[in-house]
Amino acid sequence: MTEKKVLIIESSETFSDYIVEMLKRVGFKTVVTPDGDEGIEAARKENFNLILLSVELPKENGYIICKKLKEDNDLKKVPLILMSSEAKKGDFEQHKKLKVRADDYLKKPFVKRELISSISNIIGCEVPVEIYCMLEEKVEALIKEKDILEKDSKNKEKLIFELRERLNKASGSSNVDVEKLQKELIETRREMEEAKKENMQLTQKNEAFSEKIDEINKEKKELIKSSIADFADRDKRESELKKRIAYLEKELQDQKHQIKKALESAISSIKG
Repeated sequence: MTEKKVLIIESSETFSDYIVEMLKRVGFKTVVTPDGDEGIEAARKENFNLILLSVELPKENGYIICKKLKEDNDLKKVPLILMSSEAKKGDFEQHKKLKVRADDYLKKPFVKRELISSISNIIGCEVPVEIYCMLEEKVEALIKEKDILEKDSKNKEKLIFELRERLNKASGSSNVDVEKLQKELIETRREMEEAKKENMQLTQKNEAFSEKIDEINKEKKELIKSSIADFADRDKRESELKKRIAYLEKELQDQKHQIKKALESAISSIKG
């Protein structure tokens, strides 16, 4: 089966990496561009099954790029999902009323299930959504367990240090049970080694499918705010202007016709 290709138009490298890793796990090939112009150029060079388009882009915002894509005869049939961190629900609802609307809308930051479900509903997915989400839940559980083990290991290292200090202080005192402290030290070391082994096993299991799992941080705020109301208004004004021009052109043709008839009548009178 041919590998499906997704074009990601996203200015945040951190967020695009997050999406790429997510889509790679469910069998999609991806191409990333940081702005709309490069995205349109890429879409014209290669056949994509889907476009993920961010509203917040450094040059022209995603709404304008969406309009360009949906008005292009060669690209308008490619399904498109708009993503935005700033848009409100009302903004998306208003954009859905336009002729250049997207096929779906996602508010960033979205959970993995939202994106995969949206894509699956539009173009299908090699990996069933439920299986993907189950694997993701296992990954997250392993990461949490790993963090707990690492924290536990650090606590045991601290305890060993404290026991050593107590042993050193007790070396010349008959009131402290040195033998008991030594046993505690040995037991603590054993527990720490077991924790390290468990941590290593957990890390090996985790590496296979969570190499690049990372929290979305440092997402750059290179956002161009766009008022969808203004965008819709511009679209309405453009439509009205076209109607006005058509009306004036018709009126001009009528006047030309009347002038032609008057001239023909005058010429006929002169000849007569």
